[in-house]
Amino acid sequence: MQKTAEDREPLSVTVCNPYIPANEYRQGVVEALECIGPFLSESDFGDLVLKKLRLEDPEPSEKQYLQAAVELTVCTHYARFFPEGFVYEDKVMPPRDVDCSFKSEGYKFNVEVKCADYTAKQKIDESGAFIMRAVGRMDDYGDAATMLQEVFASGGNQLLKGLHMDNKLKDYLLDAHGKFPDASLAGQYNVLVVGCDDPVDIMQWEGYLTGSQGLFTEQSYHPTDAYSNVDMVVLTNLYHRHKAVEKKDKLTSHWWFGESFSLLYSNPRSTKPEPMALAFAKTLHFYNNDLVQYRMEGDAPKRDLQSLAIPHFVGKVLMANGRYLFQPGKPRKLESDGTVQAEN
Repeated sequence: MQKTAEDREPLSVTVCNPYIPANEYRQGVVEALECIGPFLSESDFGDLVLKKLRLEDPEPSEKQYLQAAVELTVCTHYARFFPEGFVYEDKVMPPRDVDCSFKSEGYKFNVEVKCADYTAKQKIDESGAFIMRAVGRMDDYGDAATMLQEVFASGGNQLLKGLHMDNKLKDYLLDAHGKFPDASLAGQYNVLVVGCDDPVDIMQWEGYLTGSQGLFTEQSYHPTDAYSNVDMVVLTNLYHRHKAVEKKDKLTSHWWFGESFSLLYSNPRSTKPEPMALAFAKTLHFYNNDLVQYRMEGDAPKRDLQSLAIPHFVGKVLMANGRYLFQPGKPRKLESDGTVQAEN
């Protein structure tokens, strides 16, 4: 018989993890663990605290910690608000498991959480050079980059190609596909949550799904049957909210999924009925509808406005009204075609 939280021996922990400063952020992880603890066995709880979050490790892997923190934030949200049907690390397709599952409106929702390693991207972003990015895949991207690099070099400047991470998202989709049940289990809906960084980064990830040759388009660069079990992708800025928290004085409630910036994207290959997607959408705060209503000022074509809407909405609507879901950063120039971002 599994011990309840009240029956367990207290777990004494000395927090040495440098990514968990002794402030409101550390109190948040305590509250998250108290919330999710009753749903875990004693051994699983110990593994979460010591092996995933590595609370007692003075030199943990930051990549591993951020993945664990994003996972815990998402799982705690569903344990807190949907406790009766919540299962931590549910083996919906044994022997593999998803990060959690929960029930709402008569449906079962399976949730897998991923968080990218941004180390290589951040080295490029912090280089002091001008950065070129593309929304979605461009067949002539390499040639355009070479031409622009020559132009920049002639003026004594350096232009670097931003790191494109659509293959990482493809890998997440393929991995989640293997963990999720297929459409034969009609009462289950499968959701992949991806922890992202700042507004421009989320714009990039949206492009990996819906932009040129995007993974959720008819022209996807990878066979869509390979990830058809994924019914929805949620892009959320939880990576941003857990990364370098001591430098982000405008952010609060780091461990609350409902306080993050999230966008929902239904897989057009999903065969699940729309009421299931709508039922899931009711379980978290998302900004799709706000973005649809938002229209940027200017004369750029509609397609270009859509590709730039996320960072402009965050800056001109949320932050302008004191809603800090992101830490304000250095101003970034976004060209109207959505392909070049200059930083210096």
